[in-house]
Amino acid sequence: MTGHEIFGSEQGERARQTVMRLLAATGGAAGDFAGEVLAGRRRPHELLAHGPVLDEFVQEARDWWRIIDALPAEERQRLAGEAWSSLERQVGELATLDADDAVAKLEKLSAPARKPRPRDDEDDDWSERSYLEPL
Repeated sequence: MTGHEIFGSEQGERARQTVMRLLAATGGAAGDFAGEVLAGRRRPHELLAHGPVLDEFVQEARDWWRIIDALPAEERQRLAGEAWSSLERQVGELATLDADDAVAKLEKLSAPARKPRPRDDEDDDWSERSYLEPL
């Protein structure tokens, strides 16, 4: 199956919708853009022309290129040879993912970050608090 066949198929469209729903649930520039796509005000292909999202993707791409460049040549060749089958598998997984459940989990995970919990600083023993615990 070629790229156009994968992404133009019913499975590809389900995968695209799932990705947009997951992005929208995460917030940020990409999440806001995905919400616009889901609302029908933007098209997915406009994503890379959207400045704030493009900036995020460019930075992430640079980070990935650094990781890839650090791999031995044999490993890069192996990964390149497996890239298409990996993409097909990922599209299939996204197309069959329970998007409602995944979105609910993402929203639940991000809820504490969006809504600060009440604090009682007088009783707080900062020396015993985990540095991983949100403020």
